[in-house]
Amino acid sequence: LEEGFRRYRDSVAKGKPSLPPWPSAELAEIRDLIEKRLAARGLFPWDQDLQDLGNNRANAAIQELGPHLFPLIHRAEVRLYGARMLPAIPAKFVFREADRYEMVGVIDVVTHVQLSDPSLKDNPVLQEVIKALPDDPGDSFEVIVDYKGMRRPPAKSSGKKAGLWEQYSWQLQTYGELRRRQADALPVAAGVLIYINELYPTRADLELLKREIKNGTTDVVPEAGSEAEKMLKGWSSGKPLPILPFEYRLARAIRVLPIDDKSIQKALVEFDKVVKRIETCLGKEAHGSTIMGAWERNYSDESTCVVCDSRTYCADYRAHYAVKHGEKTPRLPARKK
Repeated sequence: LEEGFRRYRDSVAKGKPSLPPWPSAELAEIRDLIEKRLAARGLFPWDQDLQDLGNNRANAAIQELGPHLFPLIHRAEVRLYGARMLPAIPAKFVFREADRYEMVGVIDVVTHVQLSDPSLKDNPVLQEVIKALPDDPGDSFEVIVDYKGMRRPPAKSSGKKAGLWEQYSWQLQTYGELRRRQADALPVAAGVLIYINELYPTRADLELLKREIKNGTTDVVPEAGSEAEKMLKGWSSGKPLPILPFEYRLARAIRVLPIDDKSIQKALVEFDKVVKRIETCLGKEAHGSTIMGAWERNYSDESTCVVCDSRTYCADYRAHYAVKHGEKTPRLPARKK
């Protein structure tokens, strides 16, 4: 997405604005460039299927989301830095002298200028942002954009602890706090989370979506009688993967949250609580506890388990997900010859 935006921005600077969709040759050029950058850092896809999935999601992000998102972006890849006082942990687990923890992030920035551009009034991304803005955001303000390489999490957590829905909301609010402290920032009125995986869902994603719709745990369901509803109701895991209407996939990909002093303060308090839990686990491990004994385990979110380094010897993962994924021994990422 960042490389795609850079190319769009260059075309505007040359006086010949060129928005996606672009020819397949240009997409292939972008993918090859990104693959080389990742390879230089020692990062490779696990297998061809995952590489194909990544390519398909990149295509959808640029070709379908890009035309609506790129014209709104004022600045891309704005880096955020900040520090907060480190919450105290039980004395028996203290393992270092640090008194602060650092918060970092990377966002894109949209300003009131783009949001008030009459030529963009029919832009579906802009319409979602405007609906979530406070009644009077002021004459000059910003909206921050954060991308997530994941599907939209359930809006209702299954356990007592906050789930990904709440945690990423807190993160976005803290990003708003970090951004508004930068010298060149305008007041931050809202933040946008973009769940990239929703633009090109997998078979497992659609199975989860149908389950969440049935259980009432997702906030974006297809309208009654809509094409999206008909496609989901008529699909089962044994059938070919459907391509849901873009309007529905976009609605699931975008989540807009108002940002103000009150929401930021609440998020910072909750963020500190998470940091305290992490520090406590680190302290237990530093004082001799095993990894599995020191760290909290929570297998309720499968996507988190799948990317966890401890899954190969975690009893919870092996009991609930390993067989499902056909895993018998640890796997290593494939390298291109």
